[in-house]
Amino acid sequence: MKYMSSEFDWFMVTMPVFAIVVYLIVMIGSMEKQPKILETEGVKKMTSFLFVGLFGVGVLVSLYYMIIRFIDLLVSY
Repeated sequence: MKYMSSEFDWFMVTMPVFAIVVYLIVMIGSMEKQPKILETEGVKKMTSFLFVGLFGVGVLVSLYYMIIRFIDLLVSY
């Protein structure tokens, strides 16, 4: 594989990002009164785009490396 050498590398890179995203979701969701800026249409669209983009890109990158790893295993078989 070209960039990541092990599952531990993936864990060390992705887990802090995942933890920050979950923390922000929980903290904003648990607020008794959300800030008015979060209720505007532009922020809702941007939040939806970022959420889908972040996890969509993560799925695509994971799929890419799973296919690369599968091909690598087939070649070494």
